[in-house]
Amino acid sequence: MKYRAFRVKTKRRCAMGDSPYGRILIPVDGTKDALRVIRPAGELARLMEASVDFLYVSPFDESTDEGDASWLPASIVRPAAEEAQEIFTVAESLLPQEVARACHHRAGMPAEEILRFIDVMGIRLVAISGRKHSRVSGLLLGSVMQTVLERAHACVLVAGND
Repeated sequence: MKYRAFRVKTKRRCAMGDSPYGRILIPVDGTKDALRVIRPAGELARLMEASVDFLYVSPFDESTDEGDASWLPASIVRPAAEEAQEIFTVAESLLPQEVARACHHRAGMPAEEILRFIDVMGIRLVAISGRKHSRVSGLLLGSVMQTVLERAHACVLVAGND
């Protein structure tokens, strides 16, 4: 597994020696790709004595959960909070025990909610998993990772397996 760190244009400096990174944001969606970054980011958090914030963004949240829709598959109609909890349980199991963590569930468009969370919470380091997309397909598909990489007001660590 290779790890690539990208410096993002921000008003803040991204050099590791500037100041400690007290919190590391790890966006998760339950996929193997998204989970791939947790172990190395967790080890980094342990070494830096930082905490980890997991962020799961779904199209729905508790306020949009409806009653029974028997004609839809269970994977579609199950409550958003239940799905989020399952994702957080797996994500937390991959962190070193001594790393403090918090789980956050938001509803909306993933890239926009991740960027909003970074700004509102004052996150200075984001660890995200790079998907297998070419530069062109990333532009055409509107990759969440690419959007975060280009627009985040924070340092972004991208983990890949090429």
